[in-house]
Amino acid sequence: MKETKENIARYGGPAAILGGAMYVLAFVATFLIYSAFKEQAKGTFFGEHAFIHIIDVAAFAVLFVGALAVLRSQAGRVGRIAKAGFFLTLAGFGLSVIGGLTIIVVGLAVSDEATLGILDVVTHPLAQLLYTLGSAIMGVALLRKGTLPRLGALLVAAGPVALFALFMSGNGNVQAVVPIMASVVATGLGWAVLGHGLRAERAASSEREEIAGRPEPAVR
Repeated sequence: MKETKENIARYGGPAAILGGAMYVLAFVATFLIYSAFKEQAKGTFFGEHAFIHIIDVAAFAVLFVGALAVLRSQAGRVGRIAKAGFFLTLAGFGLSVIGGLTIIVVGLAVSDEATLGILDVVTHPLAQLLYTLGSAIMGVALLRKGTLPRLGALLVAAGPVALFALFMSGNGNVQAVVPIMASVVATGLGWAVLGHGLRAERAASSEREEIAGRPEPAVR
């Protein structure tokens, strides 16, 4: 257990940075496949639901580790409401990973049509709702606390809310690509900034431990 916590602390910052970049990449790939090159992708493996989730699942899995590291770094610093936000975010990311993996298996083993319906709803709107609410609560709490970079907290709070609002208002199409990508980039950048904050925090903590572990100079 101790080793697991140490690994989360060690790799959590890089995971948040990488997850933020992969989150943006997943949305760029979605736009290219389902909008810009829709006709070319039709009837190929790249146009299947399972393919996009290969990228999607990886992004959310790495973000899950990053979010877990943020939660661990803030233990004892935030209240119950903020912790609820963290757990909602983790639940949303986790559901995205589980649902995405299921879509990949079902899509490849059965058919692309079999991945639609309830499976698609659970993997997308439901998971997105969970991590949107969670990110908003978590981001506001981190913004107020200031223990991690406030810019990252603000972007993580605002990006998912803006994206969810666009989809719910019926603007989740190619005509709204600019505000959609702005929301996605804000979210990805927010996680990257939080990841950088985690790395800086860990480096500072290691430096303090090193100084504390040095022997006192001999007094003559």
